[in-house]
Amino acid sequence: MVDVEGGRGQTLFGLAQGTHSVGDPGSPADPNTGELLRVDGHGGFSVVATGLDRPTSLEIIGNTAYIVTLTGQIWEVDDIAAPPYGG
Repeated sequence: MVDVEGGRGQTLFGLAQGTHSVGDPGSPADPNTGELLRVDGHGGFSVVATGLDRPTSLEIIGNTAYIVTLTGQIWEVDDIAAPPYGG
């Protein structure tokens, strides 16, 4: 995880940089392997978005996630609200 942010209500999101196939642990992840995850309320995560290109930070405004990549791009993921727990 490279960032964690709270969403609406008590929803919590995590930004995973992705997998590392080469280089040392401090090197950037492989391109297009990052994920936006939502804590699912059962001790795990639900995947909200995949294929993110080396994300570095996350900001949530309303029901939209804004993700900044290593190259400075800003990606927008809409409709990130979680379904009710148990749903």
